[in-house]
Amino acid sequence: MTAIIPEEKRFTCQQSGHCCSSREIVVTVTYRDLFRLYNTLENNFQQLLNKISFFRFDKLIPLITRKQMVLTPIKTSQGNVIPGLRKREDNSCILYYPPNCGIYNSRPLACRNYPFAFIKKKKEINCVWVRNSLKSCPGIGKGPPLDFNTLKNNGIEHFKEIQSHNHVVDDLNLESVHGKPLTARESLWVLLAYGEKEKQDLTDT
Repeated sequence: MTAIIPEEKRFTCQQSGHCCSSREIVVTVTYRDLFRLYNTLENNFQQLLNKISFFRFDKLIPLITRKQMVLTPIKTSQGNVIPGLRKREDNSCILYYPPNCGIYNSRPLACRNYPFAFIKKKKEINCVWVRNSLKSCPGIGKGPPLDFNTLKNNGIEHFKEIQSHNHVVDDLNLESVHGKPLTARESLWVLLAYGEKEKQDLTDT
């Protein structure tokens, strides 16, 4: 897999908090994100629930829209949902404590990548700026040029994690078709179980 980064990119975080408090930014999470957060919260499931929202799709998602989405929605008894970080009434992330992220070392994939977005076309990965970030993120253009190989590897790891998550959700959705769909809360337990199993498999190797 190759990466295309058409122009020199510079970015150094200025801790402006924009990405943590913008109404336009929603942070969705993979099962690995959830597992990292769960561990950070000392394996307290209720605390995890307090930090997570379920973004719901009330109607069947058109195929063209589905192809544009990064994470596969989970089919639950409450509708099609994608888990993400909860926001406060002022639109700030529930885990943001100015000027810092409360879980910086275990922050989700989307937060680690910001302000970059990765777009895959066949075997190529394009690294682009997140929409509107050029206007709102003061860290863009600051600091030395970013290393090409680092951005390339970030893009590859990004899609590996997304693919792994979507495979898990596909299995979960297949089971729901042949049986009783889980609640959104129950689906979190299943995703955490996958994270635990993955961790155990790595420990055993």
